Amino acid sequence: MSALTNPRHRSLHELTFTAAVGPINPYLDLRFQISFIRPDSEVSIADGFYDGGSTFKARSYCDTVGEWEWHSSSNLSKLDGQSGHFSVDPSSLPGKLRIHPDDSHQFAYDNGDWFLHIGDTGYRYVAASEPHWQAYIDQAAQSGITKIRTWFCEGRSDVQVLLAEDRQGLNLPYWQEIDRRLAYACEQHPHIIFKLIPYGEDTEEIRRYDTRDPACLLIGRYAQARFTAYPNVIWCPTNDREIVRDSELDGRKVRWQTINQIAGDIASREPWSTLVTNHQCRFKGYDFTECEWSDIVTLEDIDQVHGRMLLDYRKQSSAPIINDEDRYETYRRPKHPRYFFRRLMWASLLSGGHATYGGLRTFEPYDGELKGMQGYYHACRDGKLKEGAHDFNFIHQFFKDRNISLVGMTPDDACVGNNPLKWKCARKEDTWIVYLANPTGTDPETDNASESTPDVDLDLPEGTYVASWFNPSKGDWIDFPDTIAPNRVTAPGPGDWILVAHRR
Repeated sequence: MSALTNPRHRSLHELTFTAAVGPINPYLDLRFQISFIRPDSEVSIADGFYDGGSTFKARSYCDTVGEWEWHSSSNLSKLDGQSGHFSVDPSSLPGKLRIHPDDSHQFAYDNGDWFLHIGDTGYRYVAASEPHWQAYIDQAAQSGITKIRTWFCEGRSDVQVLLAEDRQGLNLPYWQEIDRRLAYACEQHPHIIFKLIPYGEDTEEIRRYDTRDPACLLIGRYAQARFTAYPNVIWCPTNDREIVRDSELDGRKVRWQTINQIAGDIASREPWSTLVTNHQCRFKGYDFTECEWSDIVTLEDIDQVHGRMLLDYRKQSSAPIINDEDRYETYRRPKHPRYFFRRLMWASLLSGGHATYGGLRTFEPYDGELKGMQGYYHACRDGKLKEGAHDFNFIHQFFKDRNISLVGMTPDDACVGNNPLKWKCARKEDTWIVYLANPTGTDPETDNASESTPDVDLDLPEGTYVASWFNPSKGDWIDFPDTIAPNRVTAPGPGDWILVAHRR
């Protein structure tokens, strides 16, 4: 057995063991667990996993500084009854994604920092055949992305690449490549969270879960054993399936009970409280708000620049709510992607929720054109994208410049006229944030930011206010020279604007 020394707080720590496999199938028959004991004596039990040859591994998420102990148990004698210890040193790493302790509709990193959710769809990031995965993740970080949706599929509806041909084991090199790419992202861009989708859109494999097919069960169990200690992952078993209760299973339909079982099994095994959600098909909502395993409401819709769906689900659930798929720049393309995605993000955030961008067709293999994983800025340079994500860094800048977050803020469109296609608002105590979308019309698909100068009637409590304007497409601030009263205010010029008002 070997181990790295002195892992950092909120990082992954790996133990490596050497043992002859012997008569058992190391994928289907192995029982191997490690009890990790924190300095305060709290225990987490994690599954170990086979990594080829005579190598076995187990991983811990290091959520506590100090001296840890560990003990192993296994039905393979060489792995049973071993023990050791390691020391976790302090660090500034952000750590895992959590529900914010002061606002359950918001996220925080494990270090307590507010997590500003700006999602992207990078389905094939871990697919071994994708040549430009590194440029993709590096430029996603550069563009302000903080969460990426990715599945394990080689083909869009096919996770069979994960398994050996006889379904008695795994295609281990493919899993090791997934590992390498997650590790690269974790080391280079630890603030980016991956929503891992192990079963992807493989409807037939998902349905096999009901039969307790050993290979099908292995996918979820092994994925969790191998990856859940990573600080930069959360779980989403399946993607874009139609959830049904009792109807015939055709097309993309899978049973509610199946998804509930897969996700429930993940949650029951989870040693590090990694968040769990599920994704279902467009316009079908989210069917798991009452399930104990469900930490996040994940939705797929279209043209949600008014945020109504997010507001509706805030009434049903105290969990964070994400519109994780809307339009893409290259699929269901909006006429003006830069404006659309800027507007979608701001409208979602001020609706008390979160949204995800989609650029190239990352659900299809790389072809040198619009398909596959590519660097965002490279794609813009080559004319494949029209700069839909260019303004995401300005969202980060807005909150950083004013040292504010959305924690504790409540959507309040009523104070700006209850016309969310034009104005969105969120407030907390004596602070209001207003987005003046200033669209050219009433069709989100074709709207652009108007060349007219917008204004808004503020129905705020009596008092005097100090206000500032922020240009969300340029990152410029304009402060009011004097205080304003709670009445109509006019933006500094054409386009869309953000107004921040503080009551004195």
